[in-house]
Amino acid sequence: MTTSPDDDAIAAAAAEKRAAEMKAASEKWQRNKYSIYTDISLGALFFIIAKVTDHLATAAVITAIAGLGVVVAQRFVKVDLLGGLAMFGVAMLLVSAGFSLVFDDDSIVKMKSTYLGLLVASLMFSDAVFNRGGYFGRRLARYMPSPVSTQRLAFGMATLGLVMAGLNYFVAEHFSTDIWLYYTSAGDFIVSVILMFSVIRFAELRDDEQAPPDS
Repeated sequence: MTTSPDDDAIAAAAAEKRAAEMKAASEKWQRNKYSIYTDISLGALFFIIAKVTDHLATAAVITAIAGLGVVVAQRFVKVDLLGGLAMFGVAMLLVSAGFSLVFDDDSIVKMKSTYLGLLVASLMFSDAVFNRGGYFGRRLARYMPSPVSTQRLAFGMATLGLVMAGLNYFVAEHFSTDIWLYYTSAGDFIVSVILMFSVIRFAELRDDEQAPPDS
């Protein structure tokens, strides 16, 4: 069976497109991998300290100090430790630490993820409505495997934040502190990654849309 020149041209164009997407994804990973490592390391640090000390407020404060250490270290290293939303994550660690110091009670400390989730959702929603995703949406787009609409991405992340805030509230209210600790250190990450696929599909650019700059 022979193929027409048009079929060969279409296949070649598809192969070229896949190669370009793979190259772009590889470049994004190389650019963002150290900030992702930083986020994972800070989450692991919180989990370890909380288990060792059995005190959530102590874990929150020490993790926030470690986050500040990353900010200082960034001045002396060439790799990007604070790319994307990592700097925003460090700021949230500081807010979390302040919350933990003011409310030194485990039942209240467990709720901080819900409150912070609602805060983040509000910021994302505001960015989507008033700035078309130009701030948070554009920074999050750096992590996306394909071009996305920054406004729809911000809307999707606002919805994701609301869902994760609700899940944290449910786990904190209905399960033990140990189970909540496992959830907040690993479970919520797994759930958010799964839900993120739906957000990406919602935010992906349509054929008639142009990729935003610096995405």
